[in-house]
Amino acid sequence: MFKDDDEEEENTFGVTRYPCMPSLVALQQMRNRLHLAFLGRKLMKWTALATGRELRRLAGELYEVYQGFGEDLRNAFILLARSRYFYPQLNYIVTENIDRKAGVVVQQSAKTVSGVKIVQFEIFETEYPPYAHLGIEKGGQTILETKKAWLDLLKRLIMMMQLRASFLMVELANKNATKKSNVLAKIVIPRLNVTSYYILAELEEKEREEVFRLKRVKQKKDMEKKMDEDKRRQLSDDNKLKPAQSRSRELVPSRTKSKESGSLAVIKKEDN
Repeated sequence: MFKDDDEEEENTFGVTRYPCMPSLVALQQMRNRLHLAFLGRKLMKWTALATGRELRRLAGELYEVYQGFGEDLRNAFILLARSRYFYPQLNYIVTENIDRKAGVVVQQSAKTVSGVKIVQFEIFETEYPPYAHLGIEKGGQTILETKKAWLDLLKRLIMMMQLRASFLMVELANKNATKKSNVLAKIVIPRLNVTSYYILAELEEKEREEVFRLKRVKQKKDMEKKMDEDKRRQLSDDNKLKPAQSRSRELVPSRTKSKESGSLAVIKKEDN
């Protein structure tokens, strides 16, 4: 009931049913809940599949971003050390002449994957480059390479933050979807099935009892009807016998009277 052909039968061994009264209303409620539970399990399965696919994609992107990051960071620090060698006052100039407008701007947006909001960062570089006159005296090429190296590292760090945050959110959604799917498949649906079977069994038992009661009532009515017919038949037989007996009783005195009259006539003749 309410399952796909490729789904296995749920194991209902040792499953306790929900407390309910066996009635048609309760059976319909259990069937509705069972239908919703199957729909929820399908939805959780689809969510788990989608989030799993997104997790694999994010894991691949994270691997690509992390690959070679240590070497790039080491080269950036080496370039920074070279820039400080050519221009010892580099730190003071950078800290004192910080521009009010940022050279790199990050805007946050959201992307939805099967109901899960994933954070996305968009990087925008401003038109005015910071510290345009830095390195004019000496070490300009090294400082320019250092700027470029650290800008690339900054973009990679922003991308790493985005991917890690997205990975954590998708992983949490995948765990929740898998957990809900397992709960529906192993606990809720078997309990609903057991409860539905219990209600059906009780209703069938009540129906059998009702049929047996109706049979007994019918048998009793038939017996009463038969007894009434027997009584009527007996009464009709008695009524038929009573007139015959009365007639026989009427005939017997007439015969005696005729005999007596005959004997009297004979006596009279003898006297004569």
